[in-house]
Amino acid sequence: MPFSHPIEVRFSDLDAMGHVNNAVVVSYMEQARFQWWRSFLGGRKFQEEGFLIARVEVDYRMPILLGDDVRVELHCTKAGNSSFELSYRITKGLGGDLFAEGKTVQVMLDFTTNRPKPLAPATRDWLEAQA
Repeated sequence: MPFSHPIEVRFSDLDAMGHVNNAVVVSYMEQARFQWWRSFLGGRKFQEEGFLIARVEVDYRMPILLGDDVRVELHCTKAGNSSFELSYRITKGLGGDLFAEGKTVQVMLDFTTNRPKPLAPATRDWLEAQA
């Protein structure tokens, strides 16, 4: 089962049409991704095993409204040499109607050199187990 994270829709998330703004949906993905990665880090600092976002894609299916029960589900779909790909489903409740689908590409970073670094073997194992 993919990782799942609940989102509370705030009034400030809405646009002039009363829908959650498209940019806020990307923030919802970020919130879920942060909680998911935090579970891997287990208290270690992000700089020890951190990444940058290289790409974000979102396909919007239906508007999210104030009061909707929003869940972000994610799982790893690919682990490369120094990057990995995540897929997202933003749903009404757990596994309900689809609000949006997305994908992000993360590149592991050496924060001292600001250059990509290879996935550590333990990281790759964990990511592959998240598929």
